[in-house]
Amino acid sequence: MSLSSINTLVVVDVVEWSEVYPNPHPIRNVAEWFARFLRDIDGLSVSVVSATGAVQQAIESPGVFGVIVSGSPRDAWVKDHVNDRLIEMIRHCQDRSLPYLGVCFGHQILAVAMSGEVAREPAGVEFGNVPITLTLEGKNDPLFEGLPEEFMVLESHQDAVLKLPPDATLLATGRHTRVQGFRCGEWLRGVQFHPEYDPEILRFIWEPRRVTWRDRCSFDIDTRMRELEPTPLGPRILKNFVKICRRRLNE
Repeated sequence: MSLSSINTLVVVDVVEWSEVYPNPHPIRNVAEWFARFLRDIDGLSVSVVSATGAVQQAIESPGVFGVIVSGSPRDAWVKDHVNDRLIEMIRHCQDRSLPYLGVCFGHQILAVAMSGEVAREPAGVEFGNVPITLTLEGKNDPLFEGLPEEFMVLESHQDAVLKLPPDATLLATGRHTRVQGFRCGEWLRGVQFHPEYDPEILRFIWEPRRVTWRDRCSFDIDTRMRELEPTPLGPRILKNFVKICRRRLNE
């Protein structure tokens, strides 16, 4: 297979929609959350597989050069068959030096797979527009190429990486949740925030939760939802990940 034919990015969709979310609805297309920022990259194909589907087969398909694992309402620290399969997949990526990017839950399950610690964030739910800061290593990591030392992202999580895996490198930090980004080895990376989100997606996800979570949050959820703003720098991370995938092909 020629290098020019290896151009597929697999998005593993771990989102679990309950009946309160209308189906069909265009925002329920998780792969599209990512793909819309990557269409201008020549020759790139984005495919999607459900976390409950043939994940291993998908990432071993001809032409695959990178994997993104989405966010999810799941808890990465719970032992069940879905998490176990994702952990097996991540270790397969590590063994093959296949670039991996975990987003929110995907970031947390990466930490679990690499023997880090994930649990409820002691500071509580983190939601909305949040500034993150790159570490020195983060400023030099290709995932954050072209980004300033501090920039705004969208967050939506109640779990967090509390202890990095052995030999992991911290790439980004925050005031509420310390571990906002890390790298294991050269090819496995995770970010706690959502570079693929925009305010419309976040409002769609949280609108049915608003009443239930109002008393569980240390902030005014109604105000926070109303004041959500776009974070245009976030999607650069997705483009940079594709560059990492292509660099791996040339090594």
